Amino acid sequence: MSNLDNIREGLAKLGDAINTIANTQTPDTPDATMNSISGNAIHGGKATMFRSTGIRDLASSDSLLIENDSITVGNADIDNIVGDLTVGGNLTVSGELFAERLNVTETIAQQKFINTIDFHPANGNLNGQGLQWRQEGERTKQIVWNQDRFVISNNVDLHRNASYQIDNIPVLTANTLGVTILNSSLESVGTLQNLRTTGDVTIDDFIMYDSGTMRFSIGCEAPNAQLSVASNEAEFVVDPDFDHVKVGTYTTSKLSIITDNKERIIIKEHGGTELKGTVGINVAYPGDDVDLQVNGAIRIQDKKIEVGAAPPSDGNFNQGDMIYNSIPTAGNYVGWICVESGNPGRWKAFGAIQS
Repeated sequence: MSNLDNIREGLAKLGDAINTIANTQTPDTPDATMNSISGNAIHGGKATMFRSTGIRDLASSDSLLIENDSITVGNADIDNIVGDLTVGGNLTVSGELFAERLNVTETIAQQKFINTIDFHPANGNLNGQGLQWRQEGERTKQIVWNQDRFVISNNVDLHRNASYQIDNIPVLTANTLGVTILNSSLESVGTLQNLRTTGDVTIDDFIMYDSGTMRFSIGCEAPNAQLSVASNEAEFVVDPDFDHVKVGTYTTSKLSIITDNKERIIIKEHGGTELKGTVGINVAYPGDDVDLQVNGAIRIQDKKIEVGAAPPSDGNFNQGDMIYNSIPTAGNYVGWICVESGNPGRWKAFGAIQS
């Protein structure tokens, strides 16, 4: 049989099959009655506007996919989840998350706290509780509670206008100690201005002020005057009294007044006085050709000596007082001497000058 004959035979069989289907009567579809369809009788196809006692379907597109080991849903509005819940991926909460207790390994947050952060350890021990900042390869930064205080592991940098306060009173600012700071153990300070102290003062165990005796000393612990400067063997004092001031050496030591690092006046240990250089009394610049220059009368062993052009005409004078002639001339006298006390007394010339 040729291929053409095979095609003719196939077409004849197809025609017979079509005639058979066309002449077969279609059975009537039975009407569905209430509660007459079993779940086992539904397989495949699409059921729309489906509703049961616990399910109501209002979806216009696929929203829920149920597979053997998973359920996939776009959005879920769930009032309560009962039992444990494991989230295998990320969980995004657009609203607020309320939890009685969170137990997390790590928290990464960008948030603002609007309520108190409450640290309540399960074992009741607050030690070591606080905040920690971690960075790979570096030591942690901490603000934690330890015994009876907070411990901060790193520097605290306040704003330049901020201050540390105790009981709402500033105790330290960028440039000021608070007025309530009364005690300190400072060992090194910079330049002090307008320093005021109350009580005793000790500087390097060398300069001391005793507030009890109101005495200031340099080099001694027990000064013998209001101001005392002392070495191992000598003590120089300045001691104001009610109506006079004592200045000198409290110890048996000579006292030297110097200029240009040279002794000019020396007061000896037992009262002797040595003057070095010229001395002037009421003279601004005593001459170098004399040791003593006086601009006025002097008295030697109660005898007054002065200079004048003639014997006095008034004033009280004593016997032995002398007046040197201020304008001596040839044939005149060196001066006059009082031979009888009185006002002005009786005077006689002495020391005739050769004509």
